[in-house]
Amino acid sequence: MSSDRWVLRVFTPLREVNGNLTGYFEGVRLVPAWQRKQILVDSLTVALMVGLASLLCGGVLYPVVIRLSSENQRKAQEVLESHISMMEALGRAIAKRDSNTGAHNYRVAWISAMLAETLGIKGDGMQALIAGSFLHDAGKIGIPDAILLKPEKLTEDEMDLMHTHVTMGEEIITGGGWLDGAREVVACHHEKWDGSGYPRGLVGEAIPLVARIFAIVDVFDALCSKRPYKEPLPLNEVMDILQQGSGVHFDPKLLKVFSSIASKVYETTIHASEAEVRALMKKMVRRHFGN
Repeated sequence: MSSDRWVLRVFTPLREVNGNLTGYFEGVRLVPAWQRKQILVDSLTVALMVGLASLLCGGVLYPVVIRLSSENQRKAQEVLESHISMMEALGRAIAKRDSNTGAHNYRVAWISAMLAETLGIKGDGMQALIAGSFLHDAGKIGIPDAILLKPEKLTEDEMDLMHTHVTMGEEIITGGGWLDGAREVVACHHEKWDGSGYPRGLVGEAIPLVARIFAIVDVFDALCSKRPYKEPLPLNEVMDILQQGSGVHFDPKLLKVFSSIASKVYETTIHASEAEVRALMKKMVRRHFGN
């Protein structure tokens, strides 16, 4: 096409009587002005019709899409809330057998999440840590009361039976859908950095990160809390005990990071009621399970 003329190159196949292709006839056709105008008008008309159809379809579908999106978000939120409620209910059931309070589960879950946030952990890792913290002692459901609630020191055989709560807890949550994420904490929270833990005797970074985080927090909360067999210890004594376990029971790098936030979490949780730590945990859950 030149600046003032349109031309069409035409190729027509030439065939023999039997249909075999023998060549092409090439020609050039000059497009008259009226036809050029018609082509432009037709093209513009089609473009406008397509644009109008798109706008009409969009206008009709937009409220439907918005409604479906809102409905999906509502359904997803309902499913999430039901999962969290199930997690909390199971955690409370476990705690009732052991300490008659669910405050321990809320505290360790919140403190673990605080440490994880300091480490920059997000997404599935954070969700697995929170769920695992709630359910870390799930296997204690299978421990007889005579051992679980015994006020005296356990015998060696009784201690061996108590240790089975880890594998029983892993069996309870395995195959539980979204609760599978809690498995690493449940299965490995009694492993120790130097390999002297149970049930697998894992060493160092072979222990899952979420379990290494929780191990520090679980001992911290136990030392800070009143139990039937002990009074709570002051923060300085608690941290001294934790430091003695650095490189033995605990990951030294994680313990160093935890030491930087220990005072804050201690002041926040030491006098908090179960309802208060539950409220703290709900805020944490909304931050990390809401998307």
